[in-house]
Amino acid sequence: MKNRKILLPVVLLLSTLWFACRDQETDNYQPTADVAFAGRVIDEAGQPIEGAQVRAGNELSITDANGVFRTNFVSLPSRDAKLFVNKIGYFDFSRAFIVNDNALQTVTVQLLRKELAGTISASAGGVVNVPGGVTLNFPAGSVNAQGQIRVFARYLDPSSSDLPLQMPGDLRALNTGGEEGVLATFGMVGVELTDQSGQTVQIASGSEVEITMPIPADKLGVAPASIALWYYDLDEARWVEEGSAEKVGNQYVGKVKHFSFWNCDAFSATVYMDGKVFLGDDQHPIAGAVIRLTVLSNGFQGYGYTDAFGWFGGAVPKDFAMKLEVLIPDQCGGQVIHTQDIGPFQNDVTLPPIIITNLPPQLPIVTVSGILADCNGQPVTYGYAKIELGGQVHTAFVNLNGEFELNTINCGNSNSGTAIGYDLTNFLESAPQDFDIVSGAANLGIVPVCNALSEYIQYTLDGQSVTQIDPSGYIYPDSFSTGTRVSLSAFDSLQLKSIYMSFANGNNQPGTYTLNELYVNNLSVSLAQAANVTTILTATGNVGELIIGTFSGTFTEVNGTSHTITGSYRVIRDQ
Repeated sequence: MKNRKILLPVVLLLSTLWFACRDQETDNYQPTADVAFAGRVIDEAGQPIEGAQVRAGNELSITDANGVFRTNFVSLPSRDAKLFVNKIGYFDFSRAFIVNDNALQTVTVQLLRKELAGTISASAGGVVNVPGGVTLNFPAGSVNAQGQIRVFARYLDPSSSDLPLQMPGDLRALNTGGEEGVLATFGMVGVELTDQSGQTVQIASGSEVEITMPIPADKLGVAPASIALWYYDLDEARWVEEGSAEKVGNQYVGKVKHFSFWNCDAFSATVYMDGKVFLGDDQHPIAGAVIRLTVLSNGFQGYGYTDAFGWFGGAVPKDFAMKLEVLIPDQCGGQVIHTQDIGPFQNDVTLPPIIITNLPPQLPIVTVSGILADCNGQPVTYGYAKIELGGQVHTAFVNLNGEFELNTINCGNSNSGTAIGYDLTNFLESAPQDFDIVSGAANLGIVPVCNALSEYIQYTLDGQSVTQIDPSGYIYPDSFSTGTRVSLSAFDSLQLKSIYMSFANGNNQPGTYTLNELYVNNLSVSLAQAANVTTILTATGNVGELIIGTFSGTFTEVNGTSHTITGSYRVIRDQ
């Protein structure tokens, strides 16, 4: 087997596994691959986030009302294909993936809302207590700004089951010697500072801020007296060693010179491990099974999921004995259906096939398939089916023939479901398609996708008019004021024309307002420039009612180019 320094951008040690969508043979390594990304972006309640920007290479996508996105194919390093996700009001996210050539990589990303943990005086400093037990101690004059400083911070508990979805990166790290390995996390915190105008500020040159991080009770026995500190490099999708923290009671205390996400972690060299999981025999792979690894010596765990081929793989700690468990998904109860001891490994390894013969009868496998067609009966080549089954929502993307297929565990043993087809090229949707499950399968046949929607966002940018017919609209409490905020968005799957805007509107009242955020046709617009666009909100109301208004203004993007925009919107309120 070939020797590799950088293996898989998916880490079994403590965090999560992120899989290629196609089978990966470890001896067929290619330095670059053409890959497209597709999936969902959700919030901490599991609800879809619309209007999030998702970037892979030079390809950009914006999530729709279901939180779904898909990028075009782009050439990226096969062992380091980086995905970036951002949305105003949330911490930025990035992660690197292993991908195969011509693969569609499916992912789920959970963004963390920026929560105001406290304010300090830039001149006097102060202490901010972050929910979860983290303390930030700012000396006087330690911030390169004036006036009151807002401190947005989130603590990530390493024992939380949501950690694999929420944390930036995959715990791959570079130590001070330039060696790459993986981390065993004792806790992490994300911090961002802004001044009163909303501009991001940093720790002043030559100053340090003290961070106190709680040590989880179940990790106190293995927590070293001194531990390295690591900050997250968003652009490189790596944790980088910088400084250290000391164990004081049940806490780690250290000092940092700048803010992003910070991590108290133990470093380990790695080897590459992969395998496959099947049901009954080696011809029926199980997709979506949870793979859980536990390091026997310290109890640290990592999680991952099998792909459509039953394949899983990742970087695991070298020279550690581990327990491997296969579980059915959490929504099905999280039952363990297979256990075996593995390791310790000194070199890369492919495990023998894991064949499950005892899947509980109340959890049958179901296949839902069909073909999306446009109004002329031609296949929809760029779309997906949203399938609701047993209280769970699934997404199945089409191939070039318009065909889609979902193979999943029918958690509730439901005998029926509903599907809606989406044409991402022509902004159309199908009527809801009810289906029955017979003998573990449902074939919907040809699903016509040709219904135009009555809601829209229309805009004219520099004289070019665009009408988007599948918008999303939300009105929610504004974290920066006591009122409410409106967010509106719409996009096309090619990402050549898309729009997202938000504005504070008092207390859900019609009136004239300036925009707080604006993204349009992939232009980069600062917060200050977004305020140059004014909207007149003429109708608003409850969920299910229309948000109606117009907008206009002239703004300058970050490269200095000036643009003029006018438009109108008629959007059904989703939340």
